[in-house]
Amino acid sequence: MIQILGDISRWECVYGECKAKCCVEGVELTLSDIKRISSLGMRWDEFAEYDEDTKTFRLRGVNGRCIFVDDDLKCKVREREPVACRLLPFKIMDVRYSDEPMMKLRPVIDCPGEGVGREFDEEAVAQIERDALSLLRENQELIRRVRSEGIEAILKELSPEGQAP
Repeated sequence: MIQILGDISRWECVYGECKAKCCVEGVELTLSDIKRISSLGMRWDEFAEYDEDTKTFRLRGVNGRCIFVDDDLKCKVREREPVACRLLPFKIMDVRYSDEPMMKLRPVIDCPGEGVGREFDEEAVAQIERDALSLLRENQELIRRVRSEGIEAILKELSPEGQAP
């Protein structure tokens, strides 16, 4: 279940104006995100880390920023960005994994792109909901797999040599 707590009528990412404040470390990643980004020639552990407490993968950072933000504040993996990044202009407020997983999204506060750019219509909202649901379902499956197979099996799957790092 996806719950959106607030509306946005128009939005465009103007990362230069806010200095890419949404591009932070710790963004939740799915296994699909990791595989997609790894296809650029990177090992998963160069850009992600496993969070034992939440049983999820998280994006690494440098000084609190996303590891993929370049000096010009542009995203180095835009074509393969994590699903959580596609949720902008909403950020994840709460995630609960149970029989019916739930995610609460809220518009980014003080975003200079709010009110400008493309119309945030029903299709845009529907796409946000699809992406959020994808993230929820994939990570719920990851949690199940970690519990049944162990994290070593997942890490082996992600490693090109077929061995857990």
